[in-house]
Amino acid sequence: AGGSGMMRTMALVLPVLVAGCATMEAPAAPRGPCVVDEKARLRFAGVKFRERMRPEIERATNSAISRVLRPGDAATTDFRVARLNIMPHDGGQIHGSNCRELLKAGSRQAAQ
Repeated sequence: AGGSGMMRTMALVLPVLVAGCATMEAPAAPRGPCVVDEKARLRFAGVKFRERMRPEIERATNSAISRVLRPGDAATTDFRVARLNIMPHDGGQIHGSNCRELLKAGSRQAAQ
């Protein structure tokens, strides 16, 4: 009698476990290094930046993370190979994006 209770429990639990495994998505491939190619540059240049666009821009540039740097924003100068810098004008249109290290204040600015 004890064995039949265990079998009944397994009969109820097993389909739930199998269904849970069948619906799990494969883990996303790690992203990086960040690459802003001509296709990505043309796709987003001049477009008004919206926060909801960030995942799409990150995917298009193979970036694991991104940051938005508006005119006058302070930013760290550390380099992260998988980080994208999104740079909108005051009006919000994206005028640049890059994966480079930012130069320290007072030094020569990197070419866009």
